[in-house]
Amino acid sequence: MKAKPILTVVLILFVCASLIYLAADSLLQRTNNPEQDQPAVSQVTATPPLEEDPEEVEHTVVAYYFHGVSRCQTCLRIEQYSREALETGFPEELQSGALEWHAVNVEEPPNQHFITDYELTTRSLVLVDVEGGAQTRWKNLSRVWELVSDQEAFASYVVEETQAYLEGDQ
Repeated sequence: MKAKPILTVVLILFVCASLIYLAADSLLQRTNNPEQDQPAVSQVTATPPLEEDPEEVEHTVVAYYFHGVSRCQTCLRIEQYSREALETGFPEELQSGALEWHAVNVEEPPNQHFITDYELTTRSLVLVDVEGGAQTRWKNLSRVWELVSDQEAFASYVVEETQAYLEGDQ
């Protein structure tokens, strides 16, 4: 009969320890990732700011990584691998403005529309075509979740999909 109260106390201690661990891990991630506390890309609109004459750059592809406030290691890895793949695979396009990279916190009120705009169900990498200031098409690169454990395969997927997208293929 004494085993039941002991088991109850052990389970309560386990739950408390788990909650403390999760809170500490979240705090540690915020401390180690100061970018996370930066304002989201709430100022991003369908027409990104251009340094060049707007008439010269009529078409832009925007690569959005959509995340929330709470970010697990896998979510952070997807963002990192995505950014690195694009920076390595498309340096000229990023430099010229033909391709842009934005990490966006969709839990901030000005960015919540992205959830319905791109039918987001989880953290996602989405390519968006912007022509003449208007969005014309978009594609969610949903395989990033299944490839996140293999950085090389992940990078190949992102580069291949982005290349095809830049060339106008769906």
